[in-house]
Amino acid sequence: MEIALRRAFLGVALTAIALLMPRDAIGAQPAARAFNVFLDCSGFFCDEEFFRTEIVSVNWVRERTAADVHVLATSQRTGGGGTFFTLAFIGQHKFEGVSDTLSYVAPQSSTNDETRRGLARTLQLGLVRYLARTSAAERLAVTFTAATNKDSSSTAPVRDPWNAWVFTLGSNGNGFREESYSSVYINGQVAVNRVTDAWKTSVSANENYSESRFSFGGTQSVFIQRSYFASLLQVKSLDDHWSAGLKGSFTSSTYLNQRFSARITPAVEYDLFPYADATRRQLRFQYGVGVSSFSYYDTTLFNKLRETLPVQLFSTAFSQRQTWGSVNAGVDATSYLSDLARRRITYSLGANVRIVKGLSVNFSGNYDAIHDQFYIPKETITRDDALLRQTQQSTRFSQFFFVGLNYSFGSVLNNVVNPRFGGDGGGMMFFMQ
Repeated sequence: MEIALRRAFLGVALTAIALLMPRDAIGAQPAARAFNVFLDCSGFFCDEEFFRTEIVSVNWVRERTAADVHVLATSQRTGGGGTFFTLAFIGQHKFEGVSDTLSYVAPQSSTNDETRRGLARTLQLGLVRYLARTSAAERLAVTFTAATNKDSSSTAPVRDPWNAWVFTLGSNGNGFREESYSSVYINGQVAVNRVTDAWKTSVSANENYSESRFSFGGTQSVFIQRSYFASLLQVKSLDDHWSAGLKGSFTSSTYLNQRFSARITPAVEYDLFPYADATRRQLRFQYGVGVSSFSYYDTTLFNKLRETLPVQLFSTAFSQRQTWGSVNAGVDATSYLSDLARRRITYSLGANVRIVKGLSVNFSGNYDAIHDQFYIPKETITRDDALLRQTQQSTRFSQFFFVGLNYSFGSVLNNVVNPRFGGDGGGMMFFMQ
């Protein structure tokens, strides 16, 4: 009966859609536009609806193989807290071999609207060279605003009283309450950064507090977790491929039974590709040797309340973003020189790949091989602490994996924006057994 009702509902819904479909919309031809463009971007800055409404000289398509120009957008943070965007224009089909790269810098103070307008203008500038090669060039108008005295003075070197230092303060919290349960979470952070071509300095600290209260059978239980974390990074640029630095960290965590954990590690790094290509591709190798010091809340399995150990770090990271998608992989290893059996190795892999027209797969995952839990308390933890994850338990590994498969077909045109009733077109989902 339930299955029959679901099938009947599905039939009625599809019939209603067919009847309500405007007859003049079926087979309607889009307005003539110069050529097809596929915008390949992700993140909060990628306001595709805004770009489609602002730039109407081209057809926006949702399939890269149907595009005459593939625009690949990448971004990275600037030293002042802003964002540096790189737009790579890659010609396809009739524009094969015609490529270009433009950039846009959004200051830290830019609003989302200012950022998207700056990106839209850069997109328009990049498309001009392609428009000029089509019959639409007759309708292309290029204007240039003459510089004023005020504009000329703005090109002079700007005095920076802060000498490139940027300070950030922040705090957030949330709470939930019902009759038998309540929780509260509070976080605070501070960061100090200075980035120039020659030096990179980053200092940050944050504190986390969480509290949960349960009432059951007339008894109230309270569980509290606290943690502190601070980090230091000082890097000197040596050339286009090499850099040297100093990494430091301080941690305090009730969950990890660490009253404090401090580490200082000098390190060197080599990138097979020039650092200037980092938004599109990188293959970095990093190695460091230093010392770690620990102090514990409770006596550990090895009867320690404190200890200091020499440590070595190694990591390698690969990432690449091309027109077919993106892939990233990495290995991070830590071992203690006094006992190489005390180690931790993290493997990570992620990709978003377009397999064939309309079909793409994305996945990510990581695996930790854990052999460095010498901070585990000697005393057996309680059942409540285990179930509520108030204290780290012994484990030899941890792993996480995500996979998704997407397939779309139909019209490749993606020009129209219709915000009525919210959303970007809506949809229906039916579950049948």
